[in-house]
Amino acid sequence: MLGVIFFVLGALFGSFANVLILRLPKNQNIALPRSYCFKCQKQIPWYLNIPIVSFIILFGKTKCCNEKLNPQYIIVEILTAVIFLLNYLNFNIAQAITLNILFFITILIIFIDFNERIIFDVFNYSVLISGLVIALFFNHLNPHEITIKNAFITSIIGFSLFFGLRFIFKKLKDIEALGLGDVYLIAGFGSWLGFEKFLYLLVLSSLLGIIYFAIFGRHIKNFEIPFGSSMGLSFIVLFFV
Repeated sequence: MLGVIFFVLGALFGSFANVLILRLPKNQNIALPRSYCFKCQKQIPWYLNIPIVSFIILFGKTKCCNEKLNPQYIIVEILTAVIFLLNYLNFNIAQAITLNILFFITILIIFIDFNERIIFDVFNYSVLISGLVIALFFNHLNPHEITIKNAFITSIIGFSLFFGLRFIFKKLKDIEALGLGDVYLIAGFGSWLGFEKFLYLLVLSSLLGIIYFAIFGRHIKNFEIPFGSSMGLSFIVLFFV
């Protein structure tokens, strides 16, 4: 029963995540107006705004205009719901709640970076500061039980590595191989994973970035890989393996 509650809560948080993903990059109010049709701007009634269920019932189309809905809506809702459920099944309640918050922020990072190539500082700082604070005072809330020494050193290594790569490419080729958002993000993820898992994060996120480039970017000049998205997905996966 509790697992069902976690799944439903995850779907609800996923619905809210969609609002943030779409509105934050446009600097729009996240509370008002209520959800509306992207085509005709009509407000969506509550019974057509039920996470996951409404998308399926409407066959992925708007009721008012019969326009196709962005599949991102149901992907984010299902992903968040499944992650909340997996947290409940794999960790104790305190850890599950902690990771629900952490992964909610990570999902925002993944999809906003994928859509806009932006990683907001507030998300990066939230991940980094929470990782260090929990390592220092609430070690038991992180399933990896990372010590503050490990968390701090790993975050410094991650920051230095990515900042160094960014600096070198800027000097040698006058390009920004990595955004500053990626630099801060790797430090934050390192504070949660510790050094051993951090190495896996580098490998897995690089592989995802290469695959994405091979599929979408080989013939596009100055193509930008959403590396924050690759790191975010890898970060979540590494908590369950």
